[in-house]
Amino acid sequence: MSNRDFSGVDWQTARYDDKDFAPGDPYEVARLGKRISDTAKLIQDQATKLDNLVDGKGWDSDAGREFRKKTEDTVGLLGKTHKRYAAAGGALGAKVGGAPADDQIHVDWATALEHAQSLVRTALKKAKTADADSSHYQGQLDKHPAPDDHPDKQKLKRQKEAADSALDAAKKDLDHALDYRDTQAGYAASAIRDAADHDGLKDPKHHWWDNWKDWVAEVGHWAGVAAAALGVLALVLSWVPVLGEVLGALALIASVVALVCDTVSALDGKGTWLDVAIDAVGVLSFGAGRVLGTAAKEASVAARGASAVKDVQLAREVGLNPEAARGLAESLNGIKPGQIGKALAEGPSTLLPRMRSVVKESLNAKAYLDDIRVAAGKLPGEESLLTESAPKLSQIADSSFKSMARTGQALYYGSQTLPLAAGWLNLAHVHSGEPWVTGPDMFSGVKEIPGLGANGIPFYNGKWNVSSDG
Repeated sequence: MSNRDFSGVDWQTARYDDKDFAPGDPYEVARLGKRISDTAKLIQDQATKLDNLVDGKGWDSDAGREFRKKTEDTVGLLGKTHKRYAAAGGALGAKVGGAPADDQIHVDWATALEHAQSLVRTALKKAKTADADSSHYQGQLDKHPAPDDHPDKQKLKRQKEAADSALDAAKKDLDHALDYRDTQAGYAASAIRDAADHDGLKDPKHHWWDNWKDWVAEVGHWAGVAAAALGVLALVLSWVPVLGEVLGALALIASVVALVCDTVSALDGKGTWLDVAIDAVGVLSFGAGRVLGTAAKEASVAARGASAVKDVQLAREVGLNPEAARGLAESLNGIKPGQIGKALAEGPSTLLPRMRSVVKESLNAKAYLDDIRVAAGKLPGEESLLTESAPKLSQIADSSFKSMARTGQALYYGSQTLPLAAGWLNLAHVHSGEPWVTGPDMFSGVKEIPGLGANGIPFYNGKWNVSSDG
């Protein structure tokens, strides 16, 4: 007994064939089962006739023997096909057989469905009566003016309790009926599945590329999940030397894999071109992030240089000699000795990259590798201008470079956050049971709009949206 929750059922309007109870037409099931069984008999008859030719009894000659060599496999396939159809027809049933015997474990699905519906009807009838009685007695109790210990009121309480008990019993009967339905449905499905799996018609050699389109779609999905997770980590940990750059590179790789797989799926009709567009924006965002991030870093370094120049001027005004003033300014602003001029030279001319440079940076694997090597101190870069105790951007004196650095930071975070959010919200599950976070699928409704949900190849397998038939 599974003890289902029937708390939301309206017992007064519930029907035996509701989707939550025992839907379906057992007589339609029986008609289908009979057609399949008749087909099995026809296949058997034809296999027998052909076998008479194959074994030489019906056609004993040189031509017959040659024909026998060529048709032996066909006869074998017909025999196996007959077994499959016979098993399916037997599992479905050719007629509705009435109530099965109490000790009968396996029955055909048409008979089992009709019996399950009969049990559900009986249980629902009891539940409807008990529910009505319970409501009636409760109404009488609510309107009765006497105190709770009054004999009439005590009688009404007992009557309501009896009605509630009858409703509980009806629920148990309904639970039993649904357990019977599920068990018999499992038997029928198992019989058909076992026949199909073991009748020898399946190709015994299975390879991973047999279902390569499904495999590509699944790889694309999980690459998208990885890109979203790695992209968030790269954004949050962008300030950590080496780790931030490595995470960014890994996120880019996952994004490119997702883009390639989703493009294949869109061509095949499993995905949409909207998926591809969102993936492409995600890949380009990493290029934009490299350009904008580098620009922001350069502006920050230049801001330190500008601040150091001001500090040199102040130090000279208070009487320090040029060398001492420069040393004090370099120490205060976290710039290595003799590097003030170089720091100023690092100021970018613009913080808005051109699309050509974004695409170039997105696909330049060496640039990402160089980022990692610079962060690790293997190559000279803008980090070499800063000491470990360098002040934060907020601590630097006002300068035009400081404003540029702040603008660059804002553009950088925007270039990463929006594509990441779009990519994650577009993820859709490829299997049931996956956690919600790996497939919010928030754009499914958008893909039903003609054009936005298009997929396939025009004039070949193209569709105007995901819900269209062609």
